Amino acid sequence: MLITDIPLATLVIMLIAITVSFLNMGINRLLITRMCGWEEYKVMRKETSEHQSQMMQAARTNDKKLMEKLKKKQSQIDNMQKKIMKPQAILIPISFSYIIIWYLFLIPVYGGNAVAYVPGFGGIPVFIWYMVCSFFFGTLASRVIGITPIA
Repeated sequence: MLITDIPLATLVIMLIAITVSFLNMGINRLLITRMCGWEEYKVMRKETSEHQSQMMQAARTNDKKLMEKLKKKQSQIDNMQKKIMKPQAILIPISFSYIIIWYLFLIPVYGGNAVAYVPGFGGIPVFIWYMVCSFFFGTLASRVIGITPIA
C-alpha cells in the first residue's frame, strides 16, 4: 500500500487526534504549573507512588509495624493526592467539550463509513479509528510534554 492509497479521512482524523491530544496535555501542564508548581507536582507524584507501593508491600508481607508507620503519613498523602487531582478535575469538563468535534464534524462528514484500513481487519469506522488515534497520541503527548514520565 502506497502513501497515496491512504484515504484522506484517515489522515484528517489522525491530525484531529494529534491536535486534541497535544492541546489537552498542554492545558494540563499549564494547570499543574499554575496550581501547584511543576517541581512540587513531580515530588508529590513520586511520594504518593512510593507510599502506595510501600502500603502494598506491607499488606503482602503482613508487616504491621510498617503499616502503622505508613498510616501515620496517610493524611499527608491524601492531601497531596487532592492537590495532584485539582488540575485533572478542571480538565475533565474541557475534555468533554471535544465531543463537539464528533457532533459538528466527524459524524456528519464520515458517519459510520470505514475511514482506515488495516490488513487482516479490513475497514475501521470513524469512532474506533479516532479512539485508537486518540489513545496513541494522548499517550505520546503526555510523555513528550512530561505529564507521564518515561519509565
